[in-house]
Amino acid sequence: MNKKHFFVVWILAATCTLLLFAYHPPSPPAGTIAYIRDGTEIRLIEPNGNNDRRLWTHADAKEALGINDLAWRPDGMELAFSSSHAAAASLFDADLYAIKPDGSTLRKLTNPPDRNEFAGYPKGTVSLTVRNTQFAFQQSQASSGIFIIYVAGADEPQQITLPPGSSKTLVFKSVADFGKKAQAVVAMWGKFRWFIPGLDVQAGKTVKSPDLTISGNGIELFGAFRPVWRSNGSELSYRTGTCTIDRLPANPPIGEFFYQPMFTGKAPFGACSWDWGPTPELANQVIYTENSGERSGIFRIKEGGTHPGTWLTDYSNIQYQLLYDLHWLPDGSGLLYSTVTLMRDAGNIFHYDFKTKQTRKVTQLENEFAHGFSISPDGAWIVYERSKSHEDDKATDLWMVNINGTGSRLLVRNGMRPSWGKL
Repeated sequence: MNKKHFFVVWILAATCTLLLFAYHPPSPPAGTIAYIRDGTEIRLIEPNGNNDRRLWTHADAKEALGINDLAWRPDGMELAFSSSHAAAASLFDADLYAIKPDGSTLRKLTNPPDRNEFAGYPKGTVSLTVRNTQFAFQQSQASSGIFIIYVAGADEPQQITLPPGSSKTLVFKSVADFGKKAQAVVAMWGKFRWFIPGLDVQAGKTVKSPDLTISGNGIELFGAFRPVWRSNGSELSYRTGTCTIDRLPANPPIGEFFYQPMFTGKAPFGACSWDWGPTPELANQVIYTENSGERSGIFRIKEGGTHPGTWLTDYSNIQYQLLYDLHWLPDGSGLLYSTVTLMRDAGNIFHYDFKTKQTRKVTQLENEFAHGFSISPDGAWIVYERSKSHEDDKATDLWMVNINGTGSRLLVRNGMRPSWGKL
């Protein structure tokens, strides 16, 4: 090797060395991602894919009656989730719960307290007459004749056979007395429910409940799904199976059904996705979807306001179209949403900017679908469900992508409903 060649090699080696010392690989995004696996367990994982571990499960959580949705409290100190594991012993098909990041202090948010707390209350007895007033010649869910009956505070539900036109009186012993308030009574058939506000259980006494009448189809998926926190953690909101949105204090009253609609007057149609404002200045602002007009759009309203609010953008120029998910950006500058094409052949995440009023596509999926997603606390990254089917519970994995659309990578196989917390 001559001197000239030696000098060139030396320069290249020195340059590479300097670049090596100067390069700092980007730090992984901060926070912890919670997700659901198989509908039966809640898991936590770091954004770099490390430390994948179980947070919570329950022996009664099954794929058909399991965990539905997750949401970190904005300060990251508690995780709310919707679960149907106790559906046979609750007014709701699915209730909201909250748990700390270390797996401790599980508490029931809707229809509290949880069954494992009943032992601390005085007990009474309830006599209940159930009537099936469905006409025999009419076909509905009430025609089945086989129902599960439950009184809030009872140790166990009771199953009865009650054909149309008949009645039966049941006795529930050892029912927890939650104080001077109505404890609900509910009848169940699959995903359908009939209920009455109930009765005031009295410790040491037998109380006759108002009759529970079963007729018609009942209410399908009467419960609490998709928890969304207010920015200061003081409240949550959730949707029912018919996509009406209710609000709930973070520390709800014990032993009674709490009901406070998000909207005043008639609720918007198809408002299955919504989000509370992420900052103190936007704390009372809500973005939501409505798809029954000429187009399918996203609106903004003050909590407790009357629909329609302020129109922001359309996600489709055709009514009754699907929006998978919707979230504010953490700084309040815009929003992200995920939706499916008209032909149902792909689903992607989009970014809408409030200042420019422009929409751009973040993911570039073809013949695949981005469903539910969550945004990193710094607003730079997205974790999202990705599958081959537009049905969001079919073979879903979790992927990550930068908000500018770069850096797409697999986070974990067999995961769904991600929520990215500050912890």
